[in-house]
Amino acid sequence: MKSRVSFLIIFLLIGFVSLPALARPVVYVSVFPLFDLVELIGGENVEVKQLVPHGADAHGYEPSPRRLADLEGAEIFFYIGLGMEPWAEKAVSNLEEAGVKTVKVSDVARLRKLGEDPEHDHDHGHSHDHDHGPYDPHIWLDFDNMIKIGELVRDKLAENWPENSSNFAQNFAEYEEKIIQLDDEYRKALEQRYSDYILTSHAAFGYLASRFGLKEISVSGISPHAEPSPHALARLVREVEEHGIKFIFLETLAAPRTANVLAEEANLEISTLNPIEGLTLEEKERGEDYFSLMEKNLESLKKALVDENG
Repeated sequence: MKSRVSFLIIFLLIGFVSLPALARPVVYVSVFPLFDLVELIGGENVEVKQLVPHGADAHGYEPSPRRLADLEGAEIFFYIGLGMEPWAEKAVSNLEEAGVKTVKVSDVARLRKLGEDPEHDHDHGHSHDHDHGPYDPHIWLDFDNMIKIGELVRDKLAENWPENSSNFAQNFAEYEEKIIQLDDEYRKALEQRYSDYILTSHAAFGYLASRFGLKEISVSGISPHAEPSPHALARLVREVEEHGIKFIFLETLAAPRTANVLAEEANLEISTLNPIEGLTLEEKERGEDYFSLMEKNLESLKKALVDENG
């Protein structure tokens, strides 16, 4: 009898100890840049899930009712806003009714208006850009914005789980240091550039360009599926010649057909610049993250703007 009681006590203790390890609170994010950031700051204290799947184009993705229902299992939902997730506004209203905390991270970001840069011409036949409202949603390509969003994530996680606030604070401090180092690396490398102009397949890089004094010329607008008119394409060819542009930057998840046509017509070399809206399945398998992809972006920029033989 005594041995049976002892066994029961040990069994209950094992069950008690193992339960918390299985029951990490769930935090949902909309897109990959937020997944990477929230996972780094949340660490082992939260389980982070991403709604837009790897390999999908974030601009055009529409979650199924079942995927949206999954969000109701979250404690907190972080999203960009600014039209980045066209489905989010309605989903947020339903989630708040279900008791899920929702956080629009663009509320703390320095926003850049579409067309703010005179070289960034949004009259290239960009019929779908109005869906995004007046602001560029690619806020994660500005390193200061990533620090502000990181602070917001740290604070929201600490509000929900104050017992882990010191962990969140420590994780954020390490994250901030990495962002500052990356920013410094970009600044030093691009000081040596011989050109200020970058030609991109879609207008995703305004924040990055603005931060380092570059001028972005884009083939299509904020939506990578918007195609320029033949007249606008001819104007792009003239701009390429005027500014001595040698490279056109295509992307991993979206490369408009006309970008390839332009590359051929203007005799441009093709390179890759990643807006990091999401990972391809191959990038996911390789274990890429925000920092590794931004390092690759810097290498591409150096090849186009710094290396005279590039």
